[in-house]
Amino acid sequence: MKKLLFAAILATAAVFPTTALAGTFTGIVVGKGGGNLAVASTGGLVRTVHSNARVRIGTRVRVNGTVVRAFGVARRALIHGVVVRRVHGTTFVAAGRSLLALRSRGGRRLAAIGPSSGAVVDASVAIASGQLTQQSLQVVGHEDKVTIQAPVTAVGPGTITVTVNGQPLTFSLPAGIQLPASLVGQFVTLTLKVENDNEVEVENENELENNDNNDNDDGGDHSGPGHGGDDGGD
Repeated sequence: MKKLLFAAILATAAVFPTTALAGTFTGIVVGKGGGNLAVASTGGLVRTVHSNARVRIGTRVRVNGTVVRAFGVARRALIHGVVVRRVHGTTFVAAGRSLLALRSRGGRRLAAIGPSSGAVVDASVAIASGQLTQQSLQVVGHEDKVTIQAPVTAVGPGTITVTVNGQPLTFSLPAGIQLPASLVGQFVTLTLKVENDNEVEVENENELENNDNNDNDDGGDHSGPGHGGDDGGD
């Protein structure tokens, strides 16, 4: 029973209400996928907006609800987010419910000595050919839990794999949880418990309890609004 409930949580569409992003703001596209765009403001705040606008990573945009208009190109951006995991030469960062892949300028060696999972960082990145390359990274805090959205590319025994800008990332599931192969190809929401030593486990206990107590739920959006409000234009 709980396995089915957990799968249903993962498959819930994660489209933010436009009221959560009321007003107009500008920023730089730093991620995209599943009909969503991750837009970073000048100060690094990342908002994930639902839009099918055909824009590339690095495009400067003006957002009004779900209307996105391009007005230029940026070669650098600032991203405020939480380190989820470091794999070889890539640091995966959760920001505004999007999962971003930051390539290390120094390759695997420098990536191996970067901040641990859960570190809240301000990252300066260079943008070229649809890729984000880390220029500097400053740790400004710590978080134990993050929520992300990403496309599922594989489901294995006790694992789920998502892809971020063409790079796979595999998470372990709680003991006893096995997800159906039908999730492959879907854009899902994951709540992750971020621990040290780059171990990330999908946390599901609270969600399962809530679903056990609300079997008559109407199936509406449970993702909630994105982080933060409008802090001004780019």
